[in-house]
Amino acid sequence: MSIASLHFLPESREAAGKLAASLDIPAHEIAVHRFPDGESRVRIHPVRGTAILFASLNDPNEKLLHLAFAAATLRNGGAARLVLVAPYLCYMRQDMAFETGDAVSQRIIGDYLSRYFDRVITVDPHLHRIDNLQSIFTDCRADALSATGLIADALAGESQIGLLLVGPDSESKQWVSVIAEKLDSPFIVGEKVRTGDRQVAVRFAEDQEIAGARAIILDDVISSGMTVCRAAKALRETGAGTIEVIAVHALCRDGDVAAIKTAGVSRIRSTDSVPHSTNAISLAPLLSRALTEET
Repeated sequence: MSIASLHFLPESREAAGKLAASLDIPAHEIAVHRFPDGESRVRIHPVRGTAILFASLNDPNEKLLHLAFAAATLRNGGAARLVLVAPYLCYMRQDMAFETGDAVSQRIIGDYLSRYFDRVITVDPHLHRIDNLQSIFTDCRADALSATGLIADALAGESQIGLLLVGPDSESKQWVSVIAEKLDSPFIVGEKVRTGDRQVAVRFAEDQEIAGARAIILDDVISSGMTVCRAAKALRETGAGTIEVIAVHALCRDGDVAAIKTAGVSRIRSTDSVPHSTNAISLAPLLSRALTEET
């Protein structure tokens, strides 16, 4: 079934436009008006056939409601199939109840989105104890793509002299190892100890060859930036020549970016999964390929 059009929430205009252009389909902004009492009016361009809804789900609470309004309106207007493209997918951390009464948000969001969409596509979701996104979305198809190929392509066009890829913790190894294999480059992974939302420590084994290297820290998410700051500090103290950062999802604020640079990082890059000042790698080729292969 061919894709009729793409519809995007206002915050995702730039990335959505690139994806629509790569698919050669029209893009329509989902109009959102906020009333003084906090309620919203949502208006969406009607379409039949298959429609893509595009939204980066950082700062997600209001966006989730607007997506539901838009999807239900499209469905009532005759859309045959709805695909959500959410390059960053929210609420994936909480995959179990850690204390009595905890909401397992991962499962709840999966059920919520399954009510409105036939397919959900995201990129490098922040999963912990599960490795299959489909298990969260029981009533619709779910695809988790990876930006590792795009990141490897970006680095392949640069000098490889002294390149050392760095994962700040064990969770990042899955991304770092794949990119390192594509580039045939060395990599190391640090050990992280977290004692609070902004209290972390990172260390690297003493026998690792860091001195003089062009170290590039790779991670899926930069949230507060504390992990990156601590990793950069450890690399600097071990004699790294230069330190850079590449992340899939940049959720950090301006103050966090400033702190990362103060920690010794000379360059910060991210994909455009979330609109951010560090965006340097477009996900449009990856998303377009997934949508073209099968909608």
